[in-house]
Amino acid sequence: MLTKSDLSQIKNVVRETIQPEIKALKKSMATKEDMRILETGLKDEMKSLETGLKDEMKSLEKRLIERIDEAQMEIIATVDKHKADKVNVGILEKRVDRLENNAGLPPYSNQ
Repeated sequence: MLTKSDLSQIKNVVRETIQPEIKALKKSMATKEDMRILETGLKDEMKSLETGLKDEMKSLEKRLIERIDEAQMEIIATVDKHKADKVNVGILEKRVDRLENNAGLPPYSNQ
């Protein structure tokens, strides 16, 4: 049977054996200060990313508005051209009708 003294010696041997590993673990573990520093850094990084994202979104919005304006102007120009073409076609149709009606007659009434 083990005595108190034996148990105490075993305890000391085990403690001495694992003590270096405990110290190494404590060194590798982050302290509260390390965590605060990391948190502050992450917050700053998030603010920076948010600001950059906002700037990019504003730039994208501006480019989209410009492209929409350009597209609207192209549509208006196309519609205006079609209207003008329609008027020209109407005029040409009237000329053709007049020429067909006057076929065989002299072009001038005094001839």
